[in-house]
Amino acid sequence: MLSSANSLPSPSTFPLVSNASNFRCSTKRFLRIKASSADSEESRSTGKNPLASVLGVPRKLWTQSLQPLGDYGFGQRSVWEGGVGLFMVSGAALFALAIVWLRGIQLRTRLRKYQVVFQFSQACGICVGTPVRIRGVTVGSVVRVGSSLKSIDAVAEVDDDKIIVPRNSLVEVNQSGLLMETLIDITPRDPLPEPSASPLDPNCVQEGLIVCNRERIKGQQGVNLDALVGVFTRLGREMDEIGVSRSYRLAERVASVVEDAQPLLAKIEVLAEGIQPLLAEVRDSTLLKDVEILIKRLAMATEDLRKVQSAIITPDNTELIRESILTLMFTLKNIESISSDISGFTGDEPTRKNLKLLIRSLSRLL
Repeated sequence: MLSSANSLPSPSTFPLVSNASNFRCSTKRFLRIKASSADSEESRSTGKNPLASVLGVPRKLWTQSLQPLGDYGFGQRSVWEGGVGLFMVSGAALFALAIVWLRGIQLRTRLRKYQVVFQFSQACGICVGTPVRIRGVTVGSVVRVGSSLKSIDAVAEVDDDKIIVPRNSLVEVNQSGLLMETLIDITPRDPLPEPSASPLDPNCVQEGLIVCNRERIKGQQGVNLDALVGVFTRLGREMDEIGVSRSYRLAERVASVVEDAQPLLAKIEVLAEGIQPLLAEVRDSTLLKDVEILIKRLAMATEDLRKVQSAIITPDNTELIRESILTLMFTLKNIESISSDISGFTGDEPTRKNLKLLIRSLSRLL
C-alpha cells in the first residue's frame, strides 16, 4: 500500500492538470466576485429607484426559472427557441379557431337568410347590391336580377328569417339622394299579420300570411328620376307648341288691329290738324283769363252761400221748420182721410152717374 502510495505521481509531474484546476478556481472566484458586485450594484440602484425594483421582478423570475432548466441541460438559446416555437404553434391554433368561428357564424347566417323575388314592370336602376328596406331600415340586398319581355325579377336576400314581409305590403322602387340611389322600399299595410311559421318553415305556404322563401311579390314604380325628366320634357314641348301657336295668333290679331286702326289714325291726324289753329287762338285770346275769373267768382259765390246757410239754419229756424213739417204731415193725413171718404162716397155707381149729369148741366149753363 505504501509502495503504491509512494509510487503515485506527484502533482508536479502533471503541470497541465494543476494549471487547469487553478484556472477553474480562479474563474469561479471571478464570477462570484462579479455576481456579488452586480448584486451590490442592483441593491444600490433599487435603493435609489423603487421603480427599478418593480421592473426587476420579471428578470429575477426568468433567471430563477432558467436555473432548473439549465441543470437538465437546457440552455438559454434552447429555451428561446422553444418559446418561439410554442408562440408560433399557439398563434396558428388561435388563427385556426378564429377561422372556424367565422365560418360557423357565416354558415349560421346563411342558414337564417331567405330569398324573395320582386316583380317590377321596369328596372329603374335595380342592380346587384341594391338595398332592400322595410320602413326605411335596410334588411337585405338584391343578389340577382332577371329580365324578360313582361317584367323584371329582382331576387333579394333578407338577412334574418325573423324579418318578415307581409303579403299585403306595398313594394316600391324609389330613387333618392343626391346621387339618386335606387332603393326597394317595403311598407307593410294594416292589418299586420302575426304568423306562427317563419319564411323558411314548410308550413309558411299553407299559412299564407307572409312571403315565404323564394316566393314572388309584385311591386310598382315609385319616385323615379327618369319618369320625372320625361314629364318635364313633355311639358316643355307642349309649352313650346302652345307658345308658338299663341304668338302666331297674337301676331295675326295685332296685324288685323293695325289694319282696322289705320282709318281711325287718319281721322285723328286730320282732327289734330284742325284743332291746332283753334288751340293757337285760345292761347292768344283772353279766354283762359275769363275762365280763371269765372272760377274765382264761383268760389266767392259758394263761400257766400255757406255764410247764408250758416246764418239761416239756426236752432230757432230748425225748430220752426220741424214744426212746419209736423203740421204738413198732419194736414196730409187729414187730406188722406177726406180722400178716402170721398172715394167711398163716389164709389156708388148711381151717385157717379148723377154727378156726371150735374157737371154736364152746369157746363151747359156756363
